[in-house]
Amino acid sequence: MNMKKIVMALTVMTSAVLTACGGGSSGSFNSSYEKEFTFGTQTYICRSEKAANACGGASQDCSACDLKTPSTNVITAVCAEPIANTHKVTTAGCVLKLTNDTQTGICTSEGLRLLSGSNLTKEQLNKGALFTSGSLKITLANNVTETITCN
Repeated sequence: MNMKKIVMALTVMTSAVLTACGGGSSGSFNSSYEKEFTFGTQTYICRSEKAANACGGASQDCSACDLKTPSTNVITAVCAEPIANTHKVTTAGCVLKLTNDTQTGICTSEGLRLLSGSNLTKEQLNKGALFTSGSLKITLANNVTETITCN
């Protein structure tokens, strides 16, 4: 088989796979998960099945979901540092004063979420990096290790 036939066969197979999976077209295909829950006057939008299960479950833990009408409450509390370079993040969210950076974090039913900076809301943190283990260790250039963990 010559090279042209191999390339053509690969192109056709790739196109078929993308079309079958909903990709590769210019349509408005949206594969994102979204489920709403209303408790009293607050409506939550959960964007993952795990978050939806926690929110809709007995505990009604909607901490990993977005409020439909976002709050403007900025997280200002500083995270506890009971041991040097060990930061405890809460479910209400807090600001981490790291050696080389400032991060804002929150613990949810999905795990630990972090976003660089301060003056952030819970809704903004939902777009931050997710660490499903609930903790993170950062080793700095001087071999100092900073630990960030859910409280």
